[in-house]
Amino acid sequence: MRGAVLLAALGLASIAVLVGLDVGTGPGTSPVPTPIARPTPTPTLPALATPTTLPSATPSPVGIVARRIRIDRLGIDLQIIEGDGIDAPLRKVAHYPTTGWPDGGSNIYIYGHARAGMFLPLWDAKVGDEVVLDLVDGTARRYVVTVVKPKVPWDALEYLAPTPTEQLTLQTSTSYTPTAPRFIVIAEPAP
Repeated sequence: MRGAVLLAALGLASIAVLVGLDVGTGPGTSPVPTPIARPTPTPTLPALATPTTLPSATPSPVGIVARRIRIDRLGIDLQIIEGDGIDAPLRKVAHYPTTGWPDGGSNIYIYGHARAGMFLPLWDAKVGDEVVLDLVDGTARRYVVTVVKPKVPWDALEYLAPTPTEQLTLQTSTSYTPTAPRFIVIAEPAP
C-alpha cells in the first residue's frame, strides 16, 4: 500500500501539494503570497489504476551528484537535495531518488514547489534557456531546454523513466489540486 501511495503522491509530484504552494491558478498568473500550513497527517492521495506502468528504476543512480541548479534568465538559483519522491523541500529543489545524475547518461529528475523564490519562474521557461548544474566535485554541467510542457497529466510517470541518453527533467506544479497538471521542462546537455 505504501508503494501505491508513494506513486500516487509522486503523480509527477503531488509532492508540491503536500506542503503547500504559493501560486495563482496556473502558469502565467501572478503568485499570491499565502501562508501555508503543513498538513498533519499527510493526506492519502488516490492510488494509481495500474501500478504496473511504473518506469523501471535503476537501483543506484550513476554519475556525479549535483548540489545546485541555476537558470540565470529565470532568476533560479537553488540548492539541490536528495528527495524522497513525496515531499518537496522549501527554498530548495529535490532530486528524485533512483533517477540519474550528470555524466550518468540517463534521466536526471529535479522537482520543486511553484513558489516565489523557488521553481515558480520555471513557468516562463523557453526552448533555448540554459540550465547549469553545479556538481559536488566543483565542476558544472550545462543543459539547454529543448521541451516545455505546461500541462502534463499528474500521473504521467513516463517522465521519471530512465532515458537512453542524458537529459534533465525539471518539474513543478500548476495548482494546489493533487491531480492538477504538472509543468515539465526537459533539457539536453549543451554542445
